[in-house]
Amino acid sequence: AVANHHRRSVSLCNQDLEALVDDRNRSIATLAITTLLKTGSEHSLERLLGHISVFMSDLSDEFKITVIKSMQRLCFTYPSLHSRVVGFLSNTLREEGGYDFKQSLVGTIVSLMKGAPETTDQTLLHLCEFIEDCEYTSLCTHILDLLGDMGPKTREPARYIRFIHNRIILENAMIRSAAISTLTKFAAACPSLRPSILALLHSSLLDEDDEARDRVSISVRLLEEVLEKRPYSEPDEEDVAVVKDEPSADDEMACAILQGMPMSFDKLERSMKAFVADPGSMQSSGALTFAYLPIIEDDEDEAGEQDEDLDDDLGGHGEEETISPPKKKGNADAIQILQNIPELASLGRIFRSTKPVPLTESETEYVVECVKHVFEEHIVLQFIVQNTLDDQRLDNVTVSVETESDLYEVTGEIAAEQIKYGETG
Repeated sequence: AVANHHRRSVSLCNQDLEALVDDRNRSIATLAITTLLKTGSEHSLERLLGHISVFMSDLSDEFKITVIKSMQRLCFTYPSLHSRVVGFLSNTLREEGGYDFKQSLVGTIVSLMKGAPETTDQTLLHLCEFIEDCEYTSLCTHILDLLGDMGPKTREPARYIRFIHNRIILENAMIRSAAISTLTKFAAACPSLRPSILALLHSSLLDEDDEARDRVSISVRLLEEVLEKRPYSEPDEEDVAVVKDEPSADDEMACAILQGMPMSFDKLERSMKAFVADPGSMQSSGALTFAYLPIIEDDEDEAGEQDEDLDDDLGGHGEEETISPPKKKGNADAIQILQNIPELASLGRIFRSTKPVPLTESETEYVVECVKHVFEEHIVLQFIVQNTLDDQRLDNVTVSVETESDLYEVTGEIAAEQIKYGETG
C-alpha cells in the first residue's frame, strides 16, 4: 500500500528489497517482488523477471495472483516491457495451478492484449496453445468466444482454425458448442474460409449433444445458402494484396451472425413482459419489431447484479451474516404496476421508461424514487415511496408536482392507498 502512494520514497530501499527476493520465507520474498514491481526502474525490472520465473512454482496460488496483478500494473508504467511480460505470463499458463490462478492469468493477458493491439496475433496464439490442454470448461469457452470476436480481425485468421476445430473433436459438449459458434463467426467475417469451415462443420451434424447439433445445423444451413448465392472464388495473384477478405455490406451471413441485437436478452425479456402486460399493445395488428417494444433502462441494482454474482463465485463472502435490505422494485415491476391501473389504460402504449431516480437520501424517513414513463401524448411520473418508520403507516400518499414551463400541465394524480413499514408503494 505504501509503494502505491509513495513510489519515489520507497524506491530508495530497492537495493535492500532485492536482497529479500531470495529469502527462504516465501511471503517475504513475494512482498519484496511485488514492491519492486511497483518501484523499480525499467532496467532492474528486466532482471527481476528472471528471478520471478525461478521461484513462482514454489508459491501458493494466492501469492501467484498477487504477483500477476503487480505485473499487470507494471506494463502500464513501462509499455516497452509489454511483450516480455505477456511472454512470461503465457509460459506461466502451462504450469500447474487452480482455477482462480488460471482465471487471473487469462484475464491479465487479455487486458494487456487490449491495451496493446499490435500484440493481438501472438497473444491469441498463446491462448490457443493453452486451451489445447485446459481442464477448466468456463475458461476454455471464454477464450473461444474471444477468438471468435478478435481472431477474424488478425492478419492470418486461418492459423486459429486448427485449434478451434480440435475443441470440437476432443472436448465436452459445452466446449464443442462454443467452438462451433466460434467457427461460425470466422466464416461470417472471412469469406475465404467459408468452404473449408463448411467441410469441418459437416462432421458435427450428428453430434450427440442437442445444443451442439442445433448450432452446427444452423451454421451449415447459413453457409450453404450464402455459398450458393455468393460462391467464393480465389482472387488473382496480382489482386491478392488488394482484395480484402471481408464480407460485403449486404452479406446475409454476416448480418445474421456479426450484427448484435439492439438490446441484451435480459432487457429484451423485460421489454417483452412490459409489452404483453399492456392490453393496447396486444390488440395491435402491426408487426412486432424492436422499435415497437417499450425501452426499459437498467437501474443500478440490475446493472450491478452480475458483478455481485461474480464476487460470490470467487469466494468473496465475509464471516458475519448480514441482513439484506428489502429488495426494490425493478423497472419491469414498476411498468407492470403502472399498466394494471385502469385510469392509465387510455394513454396507449409506453414508448420508454427511465431508470429510477432517487429524490431523497437513502437514510431519510421516507425514501422516494421517480420513474418517468413516456407515452405518445403524456408523461407519467411514477413515484416509488418506501416507508422506513416501524411505528407509522402511510395512508393516501401523493407527491406534489410543480412545473415551471407552460409545456407541461398536471392533469391528474393517483394516490397510494396505504404503505406499511418496510413496504413500497
